[in-house]
Amino acid sequence: MKRKSVIKIHLISTVTAGLTIFSFFTATIISEVVNDTQLILTVKEKILYALPILLISMPSVGISGVKLTGRYKSPLHVTKLKRMKIIAFNGILLILLAIYLYVNSRDGVFGRLFWAAQTLELMLGAANLFLIARNIRAGFILKGRYRERVIKKQ
Repeated sequence: MKRKSVIKIHLISTVTAGLTIFSFFTATIISEVVNDTQLILTVKEKILYALPILLISMPSVGISGVKLTGRYKSPLHVTKLKRMKIIAFNGILLILLAIYLYVNSRDGVFGRLFWAAQTLELMLGAANLFLIARNIRAGFILKGRYRERVIKKQ
């Protein structure tokens, strides 16, 4: 596959994954603020049904990212790959949490364990959004579209 095609796949997959996680995160926050159990159930159900989007986009991001990195061993490339591993691990946990939270909200079980799992889901989601944003920034730096600001001491 040509490099330009891999770059397009990587970009589309990254944007898709980032926007999906952001929409899950935002919908969850809104449902929690409103504190309506029916809304919480609806959000958890929609997240569960939309999980295949992440199950396609996240591996695409990882595979295309590794392919684009190739033999490069610069610190920025290595850091991006390390972040991708953390994002993938968090993603697995987020999938498990999404299923658990959906089942519990469907059954009307909103105890301490549900809220602890909900808190963990929000923390992992925020961490993944942050890491994805950092990798996007690193990608722009590697592409030459964004330069690091160097603050000179006066």
